[in-house]
Amino acid sequence: MAGTLSFSIVAIVVFIFILYAFFETLTASSLFSPSLSGKLTTSEQTRHNIWADLSVAETQALLHYLHIGPNNLNLSSPASATAFRNFVLRTELLRPNKSQALSYVDGVSEVKPPRWATVLIYNGSGVDATLDEYSVGPLPPSAETEIRPLTLYHNSGKSSSPNLVPDGTSLRDWPYSIAEDISDITESILGSSINSGNKSSPDGLEIGFRDPWVDSDGRTVRWCVFQRAGKQWQSRTLLPQGLFFKIDTTGRDSREWKVLHWFYNNILYNSTEEFRAAWMTPGFVTTPSNLDGEWTHIDSLAGYSEPLEEDTASEGDGSHKQNFLLDKEQKFVVWKGFEFHMAFSVATGLTLYDIRFQGERILYELGLQEALSQYAGSDPVQGAAKYLDSFWGMGGTMFQLVPGYDCPEGSRYMDVQFSLRSEMNIHRNAICFFEHQADYPLQRHTTTSYVSVSKNNYFVVRTVAVVGNYDYTIDYIFYLDGSIEVKFRASGYIQGAYYVPGESETYGYRVHDQFASSLHDHVINFKADFDILGQQNTFVRVNIEPTTARYPWAPGEDRSTMKLNRRVVETETGLNWPANSASHFVVLNNDSSNSWGEKRGYRIMPGSGMGAPAHLTFQGSEALGRAAEWAQKDLWISRQKDTEARSSTPASNFIQNDPMIDFSKFIDGEAVVQEDLVVWFNLGNHHVPHSGDLPNTLQHTSASSVWFMPYNFHDRDPSRGKSDSIRLRAPTVHYQSLVRDEGTEPLE
Repeated sequence: MAGTLSFSIVAIVVFIFILYAFFETLTASSLFSPSLSGKLTTSEQTRHNIWADLSVAETQALLHYLHIGPNNLNLSSPASATAFRNFVLRTELLRPNKSQALSYVDGVSEVKPPRWATVLIYNGSGVDATLDEYSVGPLPPSAETEIRPLTLYHNSGKSSSPNLVPDGTSLRDWPYSIAEDISDITESILGSSINSGNKSSPDGLEIGFRDPWVDSDGRTVRWCVFQRAGKQWQSRTLLPQGLFFKIDTTGRDSREWKVLHWFYNNILYNSTEEFRAAWMTPGFVTTPSNLDGEWTHIDSLAGYSEPLEEDTASEGDGSHKQNFLLDKEQKFVVWKGFEFHMAFSVATGLTLYDIRFQGERILYELGLQEALSQYAGSDPVQGAAKYLDSFWGMGGTMFQLVPGYDCPEGSRYMDVQFSLRSEMNIHRNAICFFEHQADYPLQRHTTTSYVSVSKNNYFVVRTVAVVGNYDYTIDYIFYLDGSIEVKFRASGYIQGAYYVPGESETYGYRVHDQFASSLHDHVINFKADFDILGQQNTFVRVNIEPTTARYPWAPGEDRSTMKLNRRVVETETGLNWPANSASHFVVLNNDSSNSWGEKRGYRIMPGSGMGAPAHLTFQGSEALGRAAEWAQKDLWISRQKDTEARSSTPASNFIQNDPMIDFSKFIDGEAVVQEDLVVWFNLGNHHVPHSGDLPNTLQHTSASSVWFMPYNFHDRDPSRGKSDSIRLRAPTVHYQSLVRDEGTEPLE
């Protein structure tokens, strides 16, 4: 009876709450200060974007100057140039030095920083092909314009790297000709032959190439793998056939190239002739083929839709409230107290600049630097595959997003444009922006007289980079309390191995008849240049430690408890996320305190996703060399320098043992107390694909993120003035009637 009575009382109270909502609903406007409802204050008006990409007019004027101006570049048009000529590969903005930029945006100077460009030249006219980088400026071209080798942020002092792929066509066609020469063997052991010439069979064979190109003792060598074509779904990374060959493509004359080894059924052959002789020997053992089928298909449970039209993206059709400002011309965003500018790079995609909250700068720069995948396996491809994806262009591979799928209905979109091989490329709707409501409240509280709940709205800037078999979704997420989250997700076809019983289990799982997954690390590096209330910041570790203590209320007793131990990071260093989350990493300003005397700052912490982001499992990779020293720890703290603007460069794919940027030189023991700090942090995971990764990896199982959260930055939670909140009042009910007393029956 007591349980029934308690249940009845609760039901009545709940009904009263719901009924009362119809008569008295108090929103944020009546509870707290007004929130942004599409109105922008004067201080939130668009400012000039000094980090904006080169315009079409600037690019055309630059290319004209490079081709006809007084220089020794000896350029040809890319459309007609051969592999033995020089031509412009890429042009984009050389972003201004921070000191110049802040002088202008903070109003110290009315003079805008001069516009300079970076120019990447394919130099094919020499004995060895090279990739040469130049800085050109000031722009527009004039008598004062200079062309300089770009060494500003290359701490190797180099502005040029060897080009190990001087002729992409030959480097593809030559291995295919090798495969044609052994078509009788592949028909015998694989049941198919190479797709070459006009042949394009879905069951034909293709060649997969291992990254990176390995320059071994002055020789350019590379392992290749035969794969089923998987033409219908481009699923060839699921279809390795267990046949490999190693090539030496040193030099530019393909007549000098040669096959070094063949590898099949765990046997290494030292020449094509040796491999052929073994195949012709009676009793030669073959292995089963890894065949395509429905197991690789992506639409077995869904229908097919027509291709997207260019204008399919809806721009806020009224069904979704758009509480943000997006200035596409200046690439400037304002939302609920946040404001920032955007810039674009072919190699690394989107970077955010001058991020402010309630008018105060939090970050000068926040953006992607590099994405690394490092594999493990027993075969010569998976066993040494390392991919540095900026080489393939994580900005240049940002394509059109799918409305309603990649981004919610009502999102707004922005194009990206860039110059490659002297041609302007425009990728429509490659960035989306939207405000979204979480499926849980930002905050709530219930008393005997009311319940108060706030909607949890947040703002997202999203891009997707399509690099080979992987689609990388990168989000910059902004929250009402001033928090910022950087999130990474991966999807697409995994790259796996031909299944070898007794070996494949060491590095993954058997996920189909002749296919096994391959363990690999994803480590994605970002730069966060903090300016917490100025450029002088300090990094503090607030450790949570067990201790014993005595208190006057327990005389003579040692009480087990815990305490905070604050430790200032004195010099540049690398850190890993602490075990048991027992340390708070905080960037703060010792010269600025809140009303309670606490130093104002932002905490850096692992965010949502699959646990703490990962760093590399092992060090000393021969294939990776020194190209990704930033991947050895979870995050790094360094002093800001204009000469240390980037942690990586696409050229690292060619000169990994002596990279143009060696990140380890950034961490050289300089003091970092009340200095201009940069935090280089990594996202990613240890990906152990299993059967659930077929046909494609799921994004919620591959996500990782890092949060920047206000830490004593405000006197109280600032979201109270911005969130859509409600308070429901009810007649006074004795609190005990809502609580099960000891001895009563449980509520039903």
